[in-house]
Amino acid sequence: MSFKKPRTILRDHARVAAHQTHDLDVFEGLPDAPEADAGRERSLAAAAQHLPVTTILATVMAFEALSARDRRRIERGRGIAVVVGVPAADWLTPVEDAMSRLRSWGRIFKRSGESRTNDKPEAGNDVTAELLADGSSVLGVSTAPERYLPSALMAAADVRVTLGIPSAKAIRTVIRLATGRSPRSVSAGLAAGLTATEIAACIRKGSGAAACVRRLEAASASKRADADQGLDDVPLLADCLGYGEAQAWGLRLVAAIEEHRRGERPWSSIENRNILLSGDAGTGKTRFARILAKSAGLPLIATSVSSWFASTGGYLHDICKAVDAAFARASAQGGPAILLLDEIDSVPNRATVDNRYRDYWVPVVSHILLALDSAVSGGNSRLIVIGATNFPDRLDEALVRPGRLDKAVHIPRPDISAIAGILRQHLREALPAEDLLPLAAIGQGATGAEVAGWARGARMLAREAGREMVLGDLLGQIAPPETRSPAQLLAVARHEAAHATATELLQVGTVTNLSLVSRGAFAGRTSARLRETLSMSAAELDALIVSTLAGRAADEHWGRVTSGSAGRAGSDLAVATSLVVGKHGTWGLGGSLLYRGDQAAATNLLKDPAFRKTCEADLDRLYGRARDFLNRHAGLVDRLAHRLVERRVMGGDEVRSLIGAQASGAGDEGAVVAVGGVHAGRELAAAFEGGSRHG
Repeated sequence: MSFKKPRTILRDHARVAAHQTHDLDVFEGLPDAPEADAGRERSLAAAAQHLPVTTILATVMAFEALSARDRRRIERGRGIAVVVGVPAADWLTPVEDAMSRLRSWGRIFKRSGESRTNDKPEAGNDVTAELLADGSSVLGVSTAPERYLPSALMAAADVRVTLGIPSAKAIRTVIRLATGRSPRSVSAGLAAGLTATEIAACIRKGSGAAACVRRLEAASASKRADADQGLDDVPLLADCLGYGEAQAWGLRLVAAIEEHRRGERPWSSIENRNILLSGDAGTGKTRFARILAKSAGLPLIATSVSSWFASTGGYLHDICKAVDAAFARASAQGGPAILLLDEIDSVPNRATVDNRYRDYWVPVVSHILLALDSAVSGGNSRLIVIGATNFPDRLDEALVRPGRLDKAVHIPRPDISAIAGILRQHLREALPAEDLLPLAAIGQGATGAEVAGWARGARMLAREAGREMVLGDLLGQIAPPETRSPAQLLAVARHEAAHATATELLQVGTVTNLSLVSRGAFAGRTSARLRETLSMSAAELDALIVSTLAGRAADEHWGRVTSGSAGRAGSDLAVATSLVVGKHGTWGLGGSLLYRGDQAAATNLLKDPAFRKTCEADLDRLYGRARDFLNRHAGLVDRLAHRLVERRVMGGDEVRSLIGAQASGAGDEGAVVAVGGVHAGRELAAAFEGGSRHG
């Protein structure tokens, strides 16, 4: 049997078509024919008119992928086993047609996972073995050869080749053969992201070569725009806030990708490319994938796992096709790409699925796992897969084992600093001089999506009013409407102003923000950065207790003491009592060196009359100091309180400008606390509640 040259098929194609032979008729050489030989060009183009463009494309790509040695083995071999991997299911028939024109095959296996019974490694092994042993040749074409083709064919394959994205040279040749004209230039990656049928739809017989190129450019650009998911509105990863460990992972990955682009490392050396992101709704898991795509300069293919089931009517065959289509679309990018599998918890956990539905769900989950394996493993894998879920505890454990989504990272709700940073990003040019930390403190506990919504809402209010945004627009989005009476507001403001004034003037710490916004059980809040958190002298500890009791002293000075300073574990009195107990029973700062247990244990010792008397006497003494402080600085506290009623929130710099005190200096890193409660010793670094509960 002879192995005909590629151009022979074009000269003899009429005979081949008429007799339906399986003689070898691959395109000869396939490099562009000499432009001067116009007669031969016309002859070749005329012969190509009898073939579908998809077949021409598949034949050109197969010839390009096969080495000279492989072509000789196919030409001369007897009982040859050949395996061809293709990017997606729409390549199967064109490649089958192209390979059938190379030689006769005893059996062709064409599999994409569509058949539950036949498309699996154990199906077809007997016939494969018999045909090969008898000297007949066997061809396998598949989107995932290891998953779907007979295992005997895979083990015995003499030639294995994988067809990827058509090269510029291949596209140029196909255009020439289909139109009879060679395009002047074909850029690299022109067909990236396009399927076989989409490429064929752009290369039209009877059309001009330049027109084919323009159509391919437009189609590819459209696919890239879709893959980019509109990334202009997201920042670069290095500029983000609140992503924690996920951000560190992403920055390492971006750096590795840049090294790969510079030729400093192979793609295979980039490990831990796949990740599972978990977190509450609105914490930015999907946004993180977009940010990573923009930062890495990679296309993003986003799919919702729940849509695989919702859009297919629940039929197993259709679900498997939807799964394969998502992975094929990502692979069709022709290079590194990011595939986001959102709502991946929609894949049921086989360990907990109801036995009545196991026969349905187990094949579905297995198919998804095999698709994931094919996407992330192997030397040809160029995908970065990100799974996103609000419920990581629901996942099938096989999804997160090593080799699949092997790194799991939780994205927390942003802290106060991150909220302020996210606000600044979304406000853009609005409110450039405003300190956003007080507002961020009010919104503590919000998700990144909620923070972005505040900025959008404030911008809409300003636009509707026909003016620039003001602080009240933003505050109105974050804080609930005020329903308290003016007298109640002033009482709360004086309470918080007393905390803030004592914190600054007694040099307990640096006030970061002051808030009159009611939140949870607290009617207001004073947040500060303590000067010392790891160790305190007795005098420093006393000053902290005095600042904690200053709010109650203000209540007494201007009206009447209420339950607003007590009644719960985080209240002013509870915190002050805990600090006094620690002073005398834990830290050896109350005159006795006896260690009576940690703070929790020492608090239980208040049942001891003698110990309780000691603590109560010290607490009364320190409250007396707090009242004396308030009497001396009542005018200052009152001025600060009235300003707080007017502003509702104030930053630390504004507070200090009114107090007229020098900033007491930055405290320990991260030790931002709410004045009115903190655990001493190492526990002082923990945040404590310090608001009153007036009204």
